[in-house]
Amino acid sequence: MNQAVNDFWDEHGLTHVLIKWQEGPVQEVGVNGAQVTHVLELVLEHLKGLNQQFPCRENAVTITKLEEAIMWQDKRTNDRIKRGVEGVNQL
Repeated sequence: MNQAVNDFWDEHGLTHVLIKWQEGPVQEVGVNGAQVTHVLELVLEHLKGLNQQFPCRENAVTITKLEEAIMWQDKRTNDRIKRGVEGVNQL
């Protein structure tokens, strides 16, 4: 889990989550909200905790799929970095 996600958990605890999505390109307006990957990581960590207490196949499959979704989002980000368009409104 990345530091931003750790900071979020430390600051807000585990009782509830209010998502404020990023508005505008990060390079133009700075960080002002959550990215999809951050939310996926939060859900993944929460489900991993539940699965430690109440393990089941369904949780394990969901964990795998969340990890896969994060991998694809990371691939997208890395591709955008290579093309020089990460953080801007450009394909």
